[in-house]
Amino acid sequence: MSNYSKIKEIILKLNSNKLLKENLYIVGGTVPYLISNTISNREHSDIDIIVEEKNMNTIRQYLQSNNLYDEKLDSLTFEYNKDKVDYGIDCIIDGITINFAPFEIIDDIMLQRNFLSKQSSGINALVTVTIGDVKIEECSTTAIIDQVEIKTYNLEMIKIMKEKSNKPKDEIDIKVIDKYGYNKKKYDDLKIKTNNMKFKIFPKSRILRLLFR
Repeated sequence: MSNYSKIKEIILKLNSNKLLKENLYIVGGTVPYLISNTISNREHSDIDIIVEEKNMNTIRQYLQSNNLYDEKLDSLTFEYNKDKVDYGIDCIIDGITINFAPFEIIDDIMLQRNFLSKQSSGINALVTVTIGDVKIEECSTTAIIDQVEIKTYNLEMIKIMKEKSNKPKDEIDIKVIDKYGYNKKKYDDLKIKTNNMKFKIFPKSRILRLLFR
């Protein structure tokens, strides 16, 4: 059975909080359903959110004040993160993992940082994604969902990312986007810019680091 109603409830609750609502961009597989006002029939394992790096302390403040902070899920505490660069933080609400990943724009270059866990990805690693010549305004949108204002990646960006991922669940989400409709020119422009995305992976395992040089 789908857990979409629970996922949607969590997203709306986070975006209703005064401390958080201006700082969150929902970027994962829930976006097509939120934007198109369609009920998802598939299981959603987590909620993916990006946050401007300068606002990540606000996220941690919120989690700590609501007893949702777990230092084991905070990249700043990872022993192999020697430089203590912020690669994001996870929390768990009602059994759902919420991932807050920092981003920054430097000279029109978008840097997104995140981490992989062995439990979900088979590997513990720090990840940096670089997208050139793009601004957050180009790949995001604002929507009113049940009278709550939320910011998300736009459908064009979601479609591109899901085409790159190309998992069975992504095919389902892409069909929802195609049925609802999207801006073909915006999609084409973003696709050109994301064609040169660069991934840098730094595994916890020293042996695996040799493979990702």
